[in-house]
Amino acid sequence: MKGLKGKKRQDKTKDVSISVKGFKWWHNLKVGYKYGVAFSITTILFCISAVIIFFQLYNVKTLMVEVEESGGHSVLVTEMAGVFNQLGSEISLYIQDSNGKHVVAFEDLSKEYDELAKQLKPAINTKELEQLFKQVDSNKNKLTDLFDEEVFPAVKAANFLDSTKASKAADETINSTVGILDQLRRIMKNESETAVNSANTNVSGTILVLLISIIVSTGFAIMCIMLIGKSLGRQFKKLIGISNSIAEGNLNVKKIQIKGNDEIGLLSNALNVMSESLSSMIREISSVSTQVSSKSSELMLSSGEVKAASQQVASTVQELSTGAEEQAHTSTLLAKMMDEYSKKINAANDDGSQVRISSLQVLELTQKGNKYMDDSTDQMSKINEIMESSVARVKGLDEQTKQISTLVKVIRDIADQTNLLALNAAIEAARAGDQGRGFAVVADEVRKLAEQVSHSVADITHIVGSIQSESNSVANSLQNGYREVDEGTKQIKVTGQTFKDINLAVSTMVERIQDISEHLDSVAQTTVEMNTSVDNIAAVSEQSAAGIEQTSASVQQTNSSMEQISDHAELLSSLADQLDNMISRFRL
Repeated sequence: MKGLKGKKRQDKTKDVSISVKGFKWWHNLKVGYKYGVAFSITTILFCISAVIIFFQLYNVKTLMVEVEESGGHSVLVTEMAGVFNQLGSEISLYIQDSNGKHVVAFEDLSKEYDELAKQLKPAINTKELEQLFKQVDSNKNKLTDLFDEEVFPAVKAANFLDSTKASKAADETINSTVGILDQLRRIMKNESETAVNSANTNVSGTILVLLISIIVSTGFAIMCIMLIGKSLGRQFKKLIGISNSIAEGNLNVKKIQIKGNDEIGLLSNALNVMSESLSSMIREISSVSTQVSSKSSELMLSSGEVKAASQQVASTVQELSTGAEEQAHTSTLLAKMMDEYSKKINAANDDGSQVRISSLQVLELTQKGNKYMDDSTDQMSKINEIMESSVARVKGLDEQTKQISTLVKVIRDIADQTNLLALNAAIEAARAGDQGRGFAVVADEVRKLAEQVSHSVADITHIVGSIQSESNSVANSLQNGYREVDEGTKQIKVTGQTFKDINLAVSTMVERIQDISEHLDSVAQTTVEMNTSVDNIAAVSEQSAAGIEQTSASVQQTNSSMEQISDHAELLSSLADQLDNMISRFRL
């Protein structure tokens, strides 16, 4: 039975809740206004009860006035009975002593009676009372006539028998009148008691109405507050559940369907928008993070290739440097030999063969150097292309990180708006008083959620800033490396052209040495020209050595830049992994 009664009560509560939900305007009211409506209705009920109680008390007051008047009327009747008795006494005394003062007293008592009768007459409001009052008034007139027509003449005439007879008639009239007045007093007393009973009944009814009105008003107020609290509690429970899910990183939550434009409806809409925005932002950040990771891997691969190519170029340039040093040394020796040639012209024939062999070696080294320079030129062109591609990729990576910054700024704006809405909701809850405590808890949870999102956005902003900083550093390093590679390419081309000149000069020298060997007799005539040519060869050799050393320095600098690029690429890949780990906390 208790279960059925509880179920019926639940069904009634549910029907009331459904009927409340049917009012669209009710959903659009603010929480404070909803409690205000309940308070207003309760106040109206109390006012109605107060009006009813006022009229009840007014009726009681009227009845009490009637009771008071009835008491006064009873006193008047008693006084009238006393006046009649005094009239009888005055008649008896006048018969006994014939004193004229009793006549005066009789007249004064008659006037007093008339005054009392005049005061009592307004209370005669029934036929029975009117009939009794007429009898009293008739007896009064009869008694006056009896005194004037029988008692007074008999006393004047000293007729004791007539006066005694008139005295007895007066006593009968007085006794009859007193009896009538006593009956009149009893009737008025009964009316007074009836009025008192009515007043008591009205007081009891007033107390009952007061109790019923208090119970009904209090019960209605409690019912309204419970219904409002139950409705708000269900909505708060939904909001807290969604907020906890988002705080745990679960963005795959259903939208909150809360109708109305009150604080809870606005807060639910804000949570829905925030959830959708966070999901969209996290997807965009995840996509960009994947691209960053991919681009960083490509950058690491490219930097490795450039590093290997730079090492190969460095090895080639080292070999060229060694050849150039040997060539310069050989050219110096040749110059010295040409200086002594004029002094040792006779020994030139013996040394011609050696010179021819040395010149062939120089030619061979020059050809190798020329070949190495061609290879170095090709390698530097490849390095230039790789560096140009790396610069373009890093610029694309920098654009992606800027997009991340834009998305993070949007997330921060959403978090700030949510925090502002939570603050407004907390203010409204504070205005609502004790009834808004649950709403204040939800507002505080939303505010904490907004703060957590702000902290996460700050972390993401820090990471994105680090990525942008490293991307800018990598871009600058690549740009510097690209300029150095471009300068190295130009230097390699100049050095290649120089080696071609050297090759041409050495070829010419070999031909001339051969001519010397074949035409030793004409060597003396061309000694001056040969000496000049050897000096030119020495100068060219020194220039070649200097160019190769410069090229070697450029290659070493390029190699160092590529090592920095490789380190930055590894750091960029690590930061991208950290960003992926942070994003993985959210479930989409």
